[in-house]
Amino acid sequence: MMRICQPRYDALPNTRRHIEMIGKEVLPRRKPKPLKVDDFCVKHRDISFFVSGKGGYMFYSILFPTREQHEKPRQTGEPACFKDLNLDQIFDPILKEKKAFELEGFFYTSMHDPKAIVYRQDIMRELEDDKLRALFSGFSKTVYDLGKYMNTVRSSLASQDGWHNNYLTRGRMLDYAERYCRAVFSLSEGISTLTLRSVGLRGFAGYLSTYCASESYTGLCSHVKQLRDELSTVEYCMLIKNGTIRVRKYEGQVDHSKQILASFEKFRQGDVKDYRHKLAEEPYAAHVEAAVLGMVAELYHDIFVDLNGFCSKYLHFDDEAILRFSREIQFYLSWLDFIKPFRQAGLSFCYPKLCNSAERLYNFDGFDLALARIEYGKTVVNDFTLNAPERIIVVTGPNQGGKTTFARAFGQTHYLASLGLCIPGREAALYLFDNILTHFGREEDLSTLNGKLQDDLVRLQELIDKATDRSIIIVNEIFASTTLSDALALGGHMMNTFSTLGAPTVLVTFLDELASHGPETVSMMSMISENDPTKRTFKIIRKPPDGLAYAIHIASKHGLTYEQLCGRLRK
Repeated sequence: MMRICQPRYDALPNTRRHIEMIGKEVLPRRKPKPLKVDDFCVKHRDISFFVSGKGGYMFYSILFPTREQHEKPRQTGEPACFKDLNLDQIFDPILKEKKAFELEGFFYTSMHDPKAIVYRQDIMRELEDDKLRALFSGFSKTVYDLGKYMNTVRSSLASQDGWHNNYLTRGRMLDYAERYCRAVFSLSEGISTLTLRSVGLRGFAGYLSTYCASESYTGLCSHVKQLRDELSTVEYCMLIKNGTIRVRKYEGQVDHSKQILASFEKFRQGDVKDYRHKLAEEPYAAHVEAAVLGMVAELYHDIFVDLNGFCSKYLHFDDEAILRFSREIQFYLSWLDFIKPFRQAGLSFCYPKLCNSAERLYNFDGFDLALARIEYGKTVVNDFTLNAPERIIVVTGPNQGGKTTFARAFGQTHYLASLGLCIPGREAALYLFDNILTHFGREEDLSTLNGKLQDDLVRLQELIDKATDRSIIIVNEIFASTTLSDALALGGHMMNTFSTLGAPTVLVTFLDELASHGPETVSMMSMISENDPTKRTFKIIRKPPDGLAYAIHIASKHGLTYEQLCGRLRK
């Protein structure tokens, strides 16, 4: 008879298992009863609505200052302006990396309440501290994952299926509860050493302090520790023969593994590299382990009854507000992680002022964030300023000079500011808009049988119908498909409409005449190198249009002037 007494801890936390290759008994199959939340159950309700932080602020969400704002519907798909402004190229990498946190609704929904935006700005400004960011980052991942795991556990424990509703699942719940208690305690300890300034983080710190002192949390931690201590006394033997298993209590059998190691100790020649390949554990034998634990539970009846009671009482131990915080804090952390390389490259980010009126709007050293991701180290920054009665920026200049990039940057910074994020720029004051409306070039839609000009006009009318004096309007290279005289006539009508509307507008055009439409119009031009007219500087400055397209210089650069073509033909 061979006996192997090997302690193992993977079946249930703090239990010891021994295996003996003797005996013969058919493994019984048991069907545990589903757990029910009894009348004495402490279901941890969300107490955040009733708990205030310092200064009397009622904490509910780290993204919204009030519960009402948090519960408003959020946009589930990309806003219409995303493609035109290349905002999809900015947010897609973030959302892909943080897919588990489901942040789409937060990034797709702009805010229009200045207090809510400042609420976020203050939190993000404070989270720029590396120590604080690291503290929340680890907590967020741990607790949010535990919340998802517990959803699976609750589903399993409510099941009539013994395959899922067993002591393995109960053991996992105990493990998750312990990890949750540890994570909450560590965060509470970490926060207690810091001086927080933002209303949101101070409110959460106050809520966390109250929660950690509550009966629901202290009772959970106490019960977890009690069960750990009880389970550490569980020791059992598995007797295996011919595919059958029976279980009995451990009664001091000899651990032959130690004897074997001692016998071969004389052959050891020192530590060597471990070439064994570690395979991921698969739950193919989970039903066997569950059945074994079912038999162990009969041997240690009182301890496992206590475990059952724990699972019933604390089935909803994870607090809703803390779970919500663990998800929402990723909105800030993911953005700060995203812009970190740009800051390291020397580009500026700032927290803009949000203006209800367009008396003075500006952004210094702004740039197209989507383009900066591609052109690392080659980013050109630009400024704009609008002083009343100025409302419309008309951008002209040579092709491929950065005009469209400037227009996109204008829209990007306004959208990012509406989310409460720090934006590209050294200093900025931006408009608190109700909508961003864009009109960029489209491929002709053959299904409508419309020409390019008709399509431009139809979409422009749709834009005007939606626009208000609180909108942001960005129009790029419209009327390029018609004659110059028609384009000027149509452009004049468009400028009259925009002027009457009074919304901040950026118009990129080849029609220089539109830049002098009236006192509400500001002319800006894309510049070229003084020494080489074919070279673009991508700087956009305030300047009247010069009427030059520099087409001959572009043709010369590519060998397409009349003289260059004739010379090649003669060869």
